[in-house]
Amino acid sequence: MNFSILIQFVRRSFLIGTITLLAACSQKAETLKLSVTQFGSATEQAFDKYDDAYSTQFAPFPKSDSAKRSTFVANIEDFTGTVTPANIDTLLDPDAVKIDPGVQRQWQDALKGLRSQYQQFVAIFDNIEAGSALGASAVTKSGLILEKLRKQLATISDDFARTPPQFLTRRSTLIAELNQIRSKEHNNPEAESLLVQAWWQKWQNLITAESAMQTETLRAFVTASALGSKLQGQIDNYAKLDMASLIAAVEDGIKLSSQIGKLSPAELVTQGTGLLETATN
Repeated sequence: MNFSILIQFVRRSFLIGTITLLAACSQKAETLKLSVTQFGSATEQAFDKYDDAYSTQFAPFPKSDSAKRSTFVANIEDFTGTVTPANIDTLLDPDAVKIDPGVQRQWQDALKGLRSQYQQFVAIFDNIEAGSALGASAVTKSGLILEKLRKQLATISDDFARTPPQFLTRRSTLIAELNQIRSKEHNNPEAESLLVQAWWQKWQNLITAESAMQTETLRAFVTASALGSKLQGQIDNYAKLDMASLIAAVEDGIKLSSQIGKLSPAELVTQGTGLLETATN
């Protein structure tokens, strides 16, 4: 009888110990998921910026509805041909560049493929809170996937920093405007000078906006790469880390994002180069 009671006690103790252990493992996995979510959100933002940067290359200067209407009315008054489906878009907005649908589709498919890779990585951790040995194994295996994703992010960041997109259509519009100013005969040199000065200010505003677009896109990629590097350390050392360390890592990720948000364009390039070297070595 006493032996049976002892067996029951051992079994109950083992069950309680196992449940406690699984609960601890589950909490640990859930905490790691916070860092994974940070990384996933950062990559989504980076690709959003990347898409905007690509699209804005071919976007004309924004116009109000009244300005668009005036432009269309003037174009129709000057147009002597027949309006067709092929030329109506140009009459409506002559400054807009019509991107080949095949090229546009190819870009969107490529971007969708990139996003999917990072979404699939984040999805690995959706059910990892079970806290079993299989969960720990999944964390370990995810490290190899993250290494590849980090290399890809760092390479995109480096390529973007080397050859950033420009506001091509808006540049062309302003250049055409300058040529028009120069081609006209001006009886008043002072008035011509004022027109050139006004054009110069428009160009400076364009370059400022263009630089801001380039900087913020690069900042988003550097942030994602930096968070990926931090996450790599957590995954590689997962078995050794306790809850306090994982919580601290989440807080470090928030601080890191804030720090990168304050970097200058030159500092971002330097940071990105360092992350590229880290990710590819």
